This record gives sequence, structure tokens and C-alpha cells, in this order.
Amino acid sequence: MKKLLIIASFLLASVFTANAQLSFGLSSGGVLGGDSYKNATFGPGYFGQLEARYIFKHELYVTMTPRFESSSYQSKSSSPDEFYYYTNSMEFPLHFGHRSKVADKVMLFYDFGPSFHWVMTNNYTGPMYGVALSNNANPVTNGYFNRFNMDLGVTVGVDVWNHMKVFAGFDYGVLNQQTPAFLANFQVPATHPFSVRLGIGCYFSFKKRK
Repeated sequence: MKKLLIIASFLLASVFTANAQLSFGLSSGGVLGGDSYKNATFGPGYFGQLEARYIFKHELYVTMTPRFESSSYQSKSSSPDEFYYYTNSMEFPLHFGHRSKVADKVMLFYDFGPSFHWVMTNNYTGPMYGVALSNNANPVTNGYFNRFNMDLGVTVGVDVWNHMKVFAGFDYGVLNQQTPAFLANFQVPATHPFSVRLGIGCYFSFKKRK
């Protein structure tokens, strides 16, 4: 049994170290935020992120991308439940992906995975669900919305010259963002936040592939 564990550890280490490349990068861009509530529509925002990406055998990779995101959305209805919602959050995605060559010095990449979502600050203005609330009320502080969520996301883009990238991403909140107390008081359906991102960035490798 001990020999099998040693052999398995050796094989696993060889997969993750053969022709490996570790890179770090910085990117930013625009984001469209949304909510699954029936009357909600996209609102503009922006994001900035750091990235650590480890590429191992067969162009498979794992990436960690701490990201700050500021987004907004609003109801498109003129009924009493119209509202404007703004949020600033930190997200910590852990994605697994693959790269493939499409042209000289151009690589297509795609990855997916979970993300831990932490709402730092948020507020809304205008009446919400028929109840008049003061401007800049904070749904997290007053117990209406949860501060933490778990997202599932996917990113697709291209690496150019092994130092630049252009990409698009989509994240969807798996958990309901509203607290049980809010749902009980206002009797509305559960809602899930989501966002679409377009970005550009640069990165540098600390260990060249052999």
C-alpha cells in the first residue's frame, strides 16, 4: 500500500510539474450586473482583478482570480416596485481550464468553476416591492440581503503574444441573495444575482515552459 501511494504521488507530481508555467497578471474592464427578479434589467459597472495561473501538462491549467467588482441594476417597470440597486463586492474564483493554439502566438482559453462572493457595501434607492425605503438604504446592514454567496462562472478568451489577454466571463449566484426574514416579510420569490464581464489584461510568466 505504501509503495502504491508513493507511485501515485510521483505520477501526480509529474503531471503538475512537467512543462509547467506559473504566471501572474492584472486585468480590468466593464461589467453588466443583473438579478433574476422578473422586472430587473442590466446595469453598468466595472471590475479589476489579479490573477495567478498555473499551466501544467497538455495546456490544462488552474487559476485563482481575486476580483473587485462594482455593479448595478434596476427595475424596468414604472410600477411601485421600481428600484435601483448598487453593490461593491470582492469575489474569489477558483477555475479550471484548458488552452489551445488557434494561430501563431494566439491561444484560446476557457475555464469554469466556483467563486466565493463577499458583498462589501450595497444600497438601493426608490421604493422596493411596494414598500417605500429611504435613499441609500443598505440591504445587507438592515438584514434584507445576505452578505455572502457562492457563484458558478465561466470565462472564455484569447492569450496574445503570451503576455496579453482579452476575455468575456459570466457568473451566476447559486444561493438566494435575500434572507429568510426578507422573504417572509415581503413574500417575493427568491432572486439570484448574475453578471457579464468584458475585460483586457496583461500577465508575465515567472517560469518559462520547456
